[in-house]
Amino acid sequence: METVYKNPFKARKLGQLLVKFSAPAVAGMFVNALYNIASRIFIGNEVGSLGIAGISILFPMGLIFIAFSMLIGVGSNALFSIRLGEKREEEAQLILCNAFVYLAIIAAIEVTVSYLFLDEILAFMGATPEIMPYALAYARPILFGYFFFIIGLGLNNFIRSSGHPKTAMATQIIGACINIIFAPLFIFKFGWGMKGAAWAVVIGQIVSFIWIMAFFTGKRATYKISWKYLNARFDIFKDSVIVGLAQFIFQIASGTLNIILNHALIKYGGNIAVSAMGIVIAVNTIVIMPMIGISQGAQPLIGYNYGAKKYATSIQTLKMAIRWGTVLSVTGFIIIQIFARQIVSMFNSTDQNLISLSAKALRIFHLMLPLTAIPILATSFFQAINKPLKAGILSLSRQVLLLLPMVMILPLFFGLDGVFYAPPAADFMSVLLASYLLNKYFAKHKQNFFFRRKKF
Repeated sequence: METVYKNPFKARKLGQLLVKFSAPAVAGMFVNALYNIASRIFIGNEVGSLGIAGISILFPMGLIFIAFSMLIGVGSNALFSIRLGEKREEEAQLILCNAFVYLAIIAAIEVTVSYLFLDEILAFMGATPEIMPYALAYARPILFGYFFFIIGLGLNNFIRSSGHPKTAMATQIIGACINIIFAPLFIFKFGWGMKGAAWAVVIGQIVSFIWIMAFFTGKRATYKISWKYLNARFDIFKDSVIVGLAQFIFQIASGTLNIILNHALIKYGGNIAVSAMGIVIAVNTIVIMPMIGISQGAQPLIGYNYGAKKYATSIQTLKMAIRWGTVLSVTGFIIIQIFARQIVSMFNSTDQNLISLSAKALRIFHLMLPLTAIPILATSFFQAINKPLKAGILSLSRQVLLLLPMVMILPLFFGLDGVFYAPPAADFMSVLLASYLLNKYFAKHKQNFFFRRKKF
């Protein structure tokens, strides 16, 4: 008896589908960002600015771990969505299981290497002698959780693309809620400090991983992780890597940039500058993650319609996603510019120097926030339609070709302020580049880049 595959992309209107796939992703991303902020707030108020700096120093390592998860997870998921659009369901099933195998292999290698060279890695990422003890106390437990995090993050894309966006959202919310519950208990009640914050994250990651595996081996999943398809096909791995390379490059470049950024902050502002930027990055996740959630929700729709040769529909999906992302980003921009000091005070209410520097950095860092949705969603769009070169160019433009030189040059003339102004300057040029590439692609399909509404 043949397996009957349900088409998760049927609805009367495009907007209904985008809401169905994006809303849970946005909610999940928002809660995920919220628990990152909560951990830093707890650490900032209990341990102090050096505790925030310790978490911030470790941030590039997290980005690099995410990069490898996205290389397999996002790349495989894009192929998975395209195969569904082409009605090649058995190949889609094979891609899912292949992704699981390679995610596990890569996670094991990354965690092992990181444990063996942890001190050297933290020093390379910018940890000063004052920050190092805090960074080590946080990193040792976190690395254990990263094994489950890498696999879970990669597989969660497939839950959404197979027609279960609410389940994908629950994966993120479960881990975040567990973190928020256990972090204050471990930090304040047990007095574990940095170690307590890390173990709260790890427990959340493990529970999320168990939730994901229960889904893919249970009755609700149309596409399962099963022994029949469980193998390490290098041809599928290669195709997934090619498609996922743009996101991988973006994350690796972002991690590299953050290492350089840490060193620049130490050079021009000292430990307190690292703490201030740690607060800025934490707040940034709140406003950026929902836009990434929209891109995650839009990607399977774009990939499916592209695979089905409905090119106009895939373009309209992007336009609608950019409109929604812009509404979120403008709202975030207004809140940040008006309430910057109140926001950063939540992380440490007593250190006035840290509050003043963080508020200033927060406002500067987000100057281009209203337009940030364009390059984020453009990168996701080109990845979804299997245009890795264009997606890679967009990823590299901000993180390497534009931002990296500015982080190195602007501080020579403006000191610490130059470090803070580098991201919005790079964002501005990245928006121009993304708009140019999108307009060129749209013209090819007789579409306008300007977002005139169309009924579907």
